[in-house]
Amino acid sequence: MNRNAVFFASLACLACTNAPPAATDAGSTPDDAATTDAGMDDASTADLCPGGCTAPQLCCPVALAYSCVDPTADGACPLPDLSVSESRAAESARVVWQFFEPTDCTIVEGCVAAPGWRRLLRFDTYTPNEGTGDFRMGAPADHPELFEYSSCHMHYHFNGYANYTLIDSTGATAAVGHKQAFCLEDFEQDATGPGISTRPTYDCSNQGISRGWGDLYGAYLDCQWIDVTDVAPGDYVIHIAINEDSTIPEISYDNNTCDAHVTIPADVAVDPTAPCTTPLTSDRDCGWATAGTFDCTVGATVNVGCGGSCGVGSCTGDPQMRICPGSEPCGSHDRLAFGDSECGVTGSYDCAGASFTCPDSGQYTVLVEPFAEGDTSATCVPAAGAHL
Repeated sequence: MNRNAVFFASLACLACTNAPPAATDAGSTPDDAATTDAGMDDASTADLCPGGCTAPQLCCPVALAYSCVDPTADGACPLPDLSVSESRAAESARVVWQFFEPTDCTIVEGCVAAPGWRRLLRFDTYTPNEGTGDFRMGAPADHPELFEYSSCHMHYHFNGYANYTLIDSTGATAAVGHKQAFCLEDFEQDATGPGISTRPTYDCSNQGISRGWGDLYGAYLDCQWIDVTDVAPGDYVIHIAINEDSTIPEISYDNNTCDAHVTIPADVAVDPTAPCTTPLTSDRDCGWATAGTFDCTVGATVNVGCGGSCGVGSCTGDPQMRICPGSEPCGSHDRLAFGDSECGVTGSYDCAGASFTCPDSGQYTVLVEPFAEGDTSATCVPAAGAHL
């Protein structure tokens, strides 16, 4: 769940390349995996698979090493083949405003140019494995050359899994973003068939993407954006590239990029209570309902909650709240605070709460909505005096 308000960015992805899989040279190094000969000479076998392999097994790249494995039906090494889903990017792209404190992890890790309010182009990056083998990384702690532990986020980042560039109509770079893929996992099954597991194999402790599965970096995640605060409205192209350094060998690297046409809209006033035209999650600028306007002491800290551990108000489902100055609904750029899961309940963190300073008007308005647009089970009845 994120803390953003949603504008829309129109997106129509260009067709991503998807070259036919090439056979693999089992005698190559991982960086040379996409070649045309599945054989291996004795010298290479001795170097990479000591003792050699017993036929019909081949000495093949597996994760970050070589092992003797059974070949595919066409006699080649089983290898992953990642691609980028243009439809996922197209359906999720949006421009949002978000506030960052100077100590925010995204500032520390260079995901935005400066603290304060930033305008972000967010989108999903979905990467299915359409190959004949798994995309294996293993335990992050075992591969310090690829993973870096973030003391800020308190988990491992796989450096450089996906890179994003915003290109203008002249071909010049307008802005650059990046995604530190902290967890490569089997997020959803992408295909069915012989040899494709119906259950996920990889997770954050043993990272990878199984054959026939895909991983999703949702638009709501930290750093899953391009900072467009200083980018003028207009038409642009997002260039998405994954496994750009060929860290893990694949059948083909030709389908690891996608170019998407994007329109960055002008920043205009919005009505946050207007119906959403597209199903979205997060702190979007549509679909909100006014829960009430309340008085407060100017300059005082106010804690508002709706149920759960906050001890005041009530909550069902998964709501979120926005605090606006004065007596009118506000857009994300003008809000005093946003609350999502601050009033956790047993086994959940769904009830919302927020803390803020009472504005000069001596009044604030609370807006509420479900985290997932259209979720009628989510309700939030706010009250002041919460324990946050």
